Amino acid sequence: MKRNAFFQLIQRDDGMYLKSYPAVDGGQPLKNDDIIQYLSKKQYADELDLLIIKKFMDEASENDNAMVKIAEGTQLPENEYAVISVDAGKCMAKMRLYPPSNNGKRLSKTDLLDLIGQNGIKYGIIEKNVEMALKARLYCMDILIAKAQPPVQGTNAVIDYNFDVNKTSTPQMAEDGSVDFHKLDMIERVTEGQLLATLTPAVLGEDGIDVYGMPIKPAKVFIKTLKHGKNIHLSEDKLQMFSDVSGDVTLVDDTVFVSNVYEVPADVGPSTGDIDYDGSVEVKGNVISGYTVKAEGDITVNGAVEGSTLIAGGKIVLKRGVQGMGKALLEASGDVISNFIESSKVNSGGKVISDAIMHSNVTAQSSVVVRGKRGLIAGGQVRSAEKIETKTAGSTMGTQTELEVGMDPTILDRYHIIEKNIKNLSEEKEKIVQNLQILNKRLKAKGKLDDEKMKMLKEGTLRIKEIDAEMNANSEEYDALELEIERYNGAGKIIVDDIAYPGVKLTISNVVSFIHTETHHSAFVREGADIRVKGI
Repeated sequence: MKRNAFFQLIQRDDGMYLKSYPAVDGGQPLKNDDIIQYLSKKQYADELDLLIIKKFMDEASENDNAMVKIAEGTQLPENEYAVISVDAGKCMAKMRLYPPSNNGKRLSKTDLLDLIGQNGIKYGIIEKNVEMALKARLYCMDILIAKAQPPVQGTNAVIDYNFDVNKTSTPQMAEDGSVDFHKLDMIERVTEGQLLATLTPAVLGEDGIDVYGMPIKPAKVFIKTLKHGKNIHLSEDKLQMFSDVSGDVTLVDDTVFVSNVYEVPADVGPSTGDIDYDGSVEVKGNVISGYTVKAEGDITVNGAVEGSTLIAGGKIVLKRGVQGMGKALLEASGDVISNFIESSKVNSGGKVISDAIMHSNVTAQSSVVVRGKRGLIAGGQVRSAEKIETKTAGSTMGTQTELEVGMDPTILDRYHIIEKNIKNLSEEKEKIVQNLQILNKRLKAKGKLDDEKMKMLKEGTLRIKEIDAEMNANSEEYDALELEIERYNGAGKIIVDDIAYPGVKLTISNVVSFIHTETHHSAFVREGADIRVKGI
């Protein structure tokens, strides 16, 4: 049987000795720390010279039964000794036995089981290992004496979609660098009765039991359901999703939408009025200034968009672009793809892809890609959570241009709103408190107040309670948003393929830098508290 080398205290007439016993069948040699820890617990360490232990270890390595004196005179006998340890995960308990001195007593199985119980170990005790350790005198080696029952891990729910969920069709670039916005295959077609998705439900795990008898929770599983909009039904067991109509399908925030497309044969303008449709909309002509197109699905405009409003639950595709005249608003839960964007405000829940962005306020939850024949971002502000790519940033005229990445813009906007709310509430409370102090002083001095001032006192007291409740709610959201902002710390990059001109302001995760000289073929990334320039 394999056995580790061990040591024993031997009492002789002239003092206490330390004796070594060799390892058997490949067991481990003596450990210096093991000896020192044992002697420390037995209160020999204070008087012990570490050189003696070194001498003992050296002799033990050469002599099977080395012996050195560690204390003078007669000492009390040391009984057999056991140390119980439990791993950090509470999955295993181990026992390490140390022999009694030559005149000490041995432990019984009952003694050890009592000791195990005193250490709080209640579950998975392996009594045969305790018996074996005692019987075989397996000293100075870890013996497994209790083992947890591991949890049964569950499985996450899985949804398999039977259509192309990534049908964003990034525009194809021709060899001359131009982009053909007239040939965009943006719609994923489905037919009536088509299977859209299949759900494999989550399987919940089962608790395990640690060596202390406490439950070990299995890993959390992700539970999913098939979420959908109109024109869709689920099977009776809720595990399959089918389309009720022929049309186009999109996936937005884990929800499947199927809609038939409403076609506007000419312009959206006086002849049509505003359009609000629960499917997708395709405009064959232009969208005239001042008119609105809303769609729960995608919006596609074959002509030009003027100073109008487009709001889509899916994508917005503008084959000729938008000349917004400072009035246009484009909002999409999905991507926004436009030949050019000028003097407009754009909010995209996905990517923004264009040939040029000029004097516009553009926000994208994903990335902003401005490449093609012009590949220009000049003027205005462009924000993206992940990445901004362009050929040219700014202009030779030093046009003020702001590029910001590395943070979800909607989170940052909400953060600033809450920050302002807290400040306003605090200032309002301070003014009310001052007024109440004056009113209370008058009440105390005169014993009463007129009806108008009593009303002010009551309303002020009530308003303070309302402000406190609002500030608590705002503070909780503020703290949560701060954690979310920290999660984005250091993320995002800005890539300028050709030239970044002076006048460009760069912001990456709240770190700000300005372009002072023309910078060519560069990527801008955050490193620590600085923005670094890397060649591409």
